[in-house]
Amino acid sequence: MEAMRRCLFALVFVLAGVAGCATVPDRAYFPPPGRDDTRALATTLYRVAAAAGDEPARYSFAMIATRDVSAFTAEDATFYFSEGLARQPGRIVDALVAHEVSHELLGHRGQRRSLSLGLTAGFTVLGVLVPGAGLLDLLVNPLIVRAYTRDQEIAADLKGADILGAMGYDAPRRVVADALREAAKVNGAPRGGWLATEPTLDERIAALEPLEPVAEAVVTPTAR
Repeated sequence: MEAMRRCLFALVFVLAGVAGCATVPDRAYFPPPGRDDTRALATTLYRVAAAAGDEPARYSFAMIATRDVSAFTAEDATFYFSEGLARQPGRIVDALVAHEVSHELLGHRGQRRSLSLGLTAGFTVLGVLVPGAGLLDLLVNPLIVRAYTRDQEIAADLKGADILGAMGYDAPRRVVADALREAAKVNGAPRGGWLATEPTLDERIAALEPLEPVAEAVVTPTAR
C-alpha cells in the first residue's frame, strides 16, 4: 500500500509539471490602445463576437509577450492573445480568435471546473468508505479533465468554423485547418497522448473533414 502511495505521488508530481492553464499567463500585459496590433485584434474580436450572435461589448483582451501563436480564455469573456498570433495573416487571426471565442460560447471553462469538482467530491466520499481511496483523485482527476479538454478543443474548432462561415468565409473548415497548421509551424506540433490538453494536429484536422475544395478557400470576408 505504501509503495502504491509513493507511485501515486510521483505521477501526480509529473502531472503537475506537465502544466495546467494559469488564470493569468506569464508575460501578459495590457497593450496600448493606439497600437496597430491592438486595434486589429479589437476589430477581429468585435467581428467574431457579432458573427456569433454575442454582445461584443462584454469582451476584452490582453496580450502575451511571446512569439508563440496562442490564445487563452479567462473569466468573464476575457482573452489573452499572443504577439505571435497578432503577426499572423488576417484569416489566420480570424480563425484562431473564433476558436477561442467558441470556448467562451460553449462554456468550456465552467464545464471543466464542474467536472473536476464532481470527481473530487466522488473520491472524497469513496475515501470515507475505503481508506486511502481518496488519493486516487490526485491521479484520476487530471487525466479525466485533460481527456475532456481534448474533446473541447475539437468542439471549439468546429464551432469556430461555424462562426467563420457567418463572417463571410466560403471555406471555413479549411481556414481553421490552415490556421492550426500555421500555429504548429511556430509552436511545434501538439504531441497528444494521455497527459496532453489538446489533440494532435492530425486528429484536429480529421475532425474538420471533409474540408472544402482549395479553390473555395480564397475569399474576401467582411473588411477588417
